[in-house]
Amino acid sequence: MYSEKREEKAELLEGLSIGKDDKTNVSPIQQDVMLIWGEQDQVFPLKMAHDLKEMLGTKATLKVIQKTSHIPQTEKSKEFNGFVMSFLLPPSPSP
Repeated sequence: MYSEKREEKAELLEGLSIGKDDKTNVSPIQQDVMLIWGEQDQVFPLKMAHDLKEMLGTKATLKVIQKTSHIPQTEKSKEFNGFVMSFLLPPSPSP
């Protein structure tokens, strides 16, 4: 499974890492955004999540799921879904 298309996978990973030291000039976004990251992600390390959150601006929040790697939506689906639901359906204001 992992040995298939090794060259293509290597090129993809190289493309992901090229330019990572370059500063990207992106205007902060205006809508709320939630990033959900696995604490032990080895494909996109947690530092990338913090850097992305900073780049997106004050409307971005970062939720880190402990003891998970690259697919927290599968590894800890209940916690992941809880974050998504709380983001999409915030509590109603009290009457």
